[in-house]
Order: sequence, then C-alpha cells, then structure tokens
Amino acid sequence: MKRYKYLIFDADHTLIDFAADEREAFKRIFAECGVETSGAMLDRCRWWSEKTWEDAGLSNVNDETIQRTYHDLYKSHLELLFARIFREFPPKNAPAPREVGEKFLKYLEDGGAQLKDAEKVLTVLSETHGGEYKICVATNGLHSIQTGRLRALEKYIYRLYISEDVGVIKPLSAFFFRVLHDLRATPAECLMIGDSLQSDIAGAAGAGIDSCWLNADRRENPASVRPDYEIAALSELLEILK
Repeated sequence: MKRYKYLIFDADHTLIDFAADEREAFKRIFAECGVETSGAMLDRCRWWSEKTWEDAGLSNVNDETIQRTYHDLYKSHLELLFARIFREFPPKNAPAPREVGEKFLKYLEDGGAQLKDAEKVLTVLSETHGGEYKICVATNGLHSIQTGRLRALEKYIYRLYISEDVGVIKPLSAFFFRVLHDLRATPAECLMIGDSLQSDIAGAAGAGIDSCWLNADRRENPASVRPDYEIAALSELLEILK
C-alpha cells in the first residue's frame, strides 16, 4: 500500500455526529421556551431540518449558485426551519425565527458528539510510525460551529480547513488545491477520508488525491467516481494504514 503523509478527514458523519449535536441544540431551544421535548418531537425536528436543508439546495454542492452562496444559505435557511417547526410545535411567547436561528448556531458550537472509535483511531494514527502521519480535517461549514464542535479532538489535528475560511466548498478542486498548497504537499502524499461521495470522494479525485469512503450504511455506490478504499467503520482504516 502507498505510504501517505497527510490523512485528511471530513468532520460530520466521519469524526463527529451532527445529528446528535443538532438534537441537543433543539432541546435547548425548546427548554428556553418552556417546552419539554419528546423523542418523537425531536425526530420530527430532524425531519424538518433535513427537508429545509434540501429545499434550500444546500445538499446540491455541485450547483454553481450553491457553491457561491453556501455559507449565507447555511445561516438564512434556519429562519425558515424554525418557522416550520414552531408552526407544528407552537411554544408560548416564541422568539422570532431569525433570533432562534442565531441561538441555534451558538448551541451547535457547544456540541462535539463523536462517532464511534473516532478518538481511538486518531490516537492510534497520531502515534503510528513515530507520529509520521499528519492528521488534518477538511469540512464544509461555518468557522465558529466547526471549531467549537472539534474542540475535543483538536490535540490530534495538525491542520483544520473549514470552507468558510477557505472561501470555497468541497467538492471544488480549488478547496483541495488550497489544502495542498498550505501543506506544501503533493496529491500522492494525501489520503482523504469521508462519508460523502460528492464532497469528499469526487472532490478528492478531482484534485488527484486518493480517497477512502466511510460507508457505514453499506450503501450502493451510484456515482461514476470510485474511492481507492472503502470501509464500513472508522476502525477499519487502521488495517488499511498499518
């Protein structure tokens, strides 16, 4: 197997659990409104979150308009999200959806729920071959949220690349080329590890970087792009890199 120098991880659904952090943020919002949440209610909020994300076009990272406006849409779509949620679960004296959206972002910053074996794998990799591997994170998102949620793992992270800071989003080759330029690395020295075929695998391929698809749900790959490696659990990466 090729020897890599830089291991570039996606964040959400790879190292950290967005659904868990989002769920906790929803609970805090409703607690402030004096509403006790149930599991079914939080599941419904998650459904609205996914629908509003889709309706805003945020999942279509190959669309040029979305690529230009991604970070503004990320913030603004929350106003519609909470308008929809409060219409279904109307609390007394509910604050304005825009105000709630701003609070919601703050509460997400306090998250950082980790996916299974994330810290264990990073610990092993950081100690392998005398620290030969440099662990990086490349994520789409907002600076304040992603830095907050990755705080518990920052001791393992050599470089953190957040799309709001980089100025472009994955899967654009410009994102990956800026990572390579900052690291002063060649594509052959890097391995991208992530769950998204669009953002992580296709994006890495466009920059000539090898990729490892974290396919926890063992989905079929309908895309034309093929990862160099495929794993169902993050711990399997250790076998590939040993």
